[in-house]
Amino acid sequence: MKEKETNVKNFQIDNNNYFKKIIILLYFFIWCFYIHYYYSEKKIISIKFYNKIIEQNMFYEMLTNFTSYSQFYEDLILFAIFFDIKKGFYVDIGANDPNHISVTKAFYLRGWNGLNIEPLPKMHKKLNKYRKRDINLKIGVGEKKGKEILIDKGTGSTLKKYNSKRHGNKLIINIYTMKYILNKYVPKNETIHFCKIDIEGGEKNALLGYDFENYRPKVFCIESTKPGTNIPCHEEWEYLLIENDYSFVYKYKINRFYIDNRISGLRERFMLSRNSIKIISKKKYK
Repeated sequence: MKEKETNVKNFQIDNNNYFKKIIILLYFFIWCFYIHYYYSEKKIISIKFYNKIIEQNMFYEMLTNFTSYSQFYEDLILFAIFFDIKKGFYVDIGANDPNHISVTKAFYLRGWNGLNIEPLPKMHKKLNKYRKRDINLKIGVGEKKGKEILIDKGTGSTLKKYNSKRHGNKLIINIYTMKYILNKYVPKNETIHFCKIDIEGGEKNALLGYDFENYRPKVFCIESTKPGTNIPCHEEWEYLLIENDYSFVYKYKINRFYIDNRISGLRERFMLSRNSIKIISKKKYK
């Protein structure tokens, strides 16, 4: 009887050890899966990039010291992506004033340059005065070449065909496609870091006339509401970006940001910057 009791106890001990080993192995596999998932490219920044920026405490300090000139901190968001680019290139479609609520002023002051498209004569004159390194064009953008009536309402200026009820001074302006403009003024080997589009209802036509094969901005920043409202309108034109291998990555206020899927590392930078921007904007830009 004692021998049987001993065998039963040994069996219980072995059985308990067996289950413990099973549990430990399960925990190990779950932990491995978690690590892989957590640090995967789609979810969070790579360990190397994390160490490079966060451990040196550079990123947060640079954003904290950044002066924003734009309306909804578009420049802050873009700077968080391109903070390490000393001399970049931008395309600003609907540039308006070079100093007041400007998305590109902060970059220009840091040594960047770019292409500004602004049909209003008064604003174009200011661009020529304050943006001597830039290419400043007094034209409009559309799906095809032609002439259109522009209603002058300052930052709310729009083509008559987009908003016939809007009142203001009327100007006849020349319209060109972005394909034509880029081919004429921008070298094909030029890296376009970002393209901002804010033309009060003309975003779709600007994208329809864009040359996605030869001139691919790393990031698009596009106003995504109907003129003068908070009504979303991105469904009207977003498919054009998706068809050309861009992905939506971030929305802030009235703007949506899209990244080039052909360039690695952009999603990582947006994932890093989003939380930092939320913290900094609450503290500094209230």
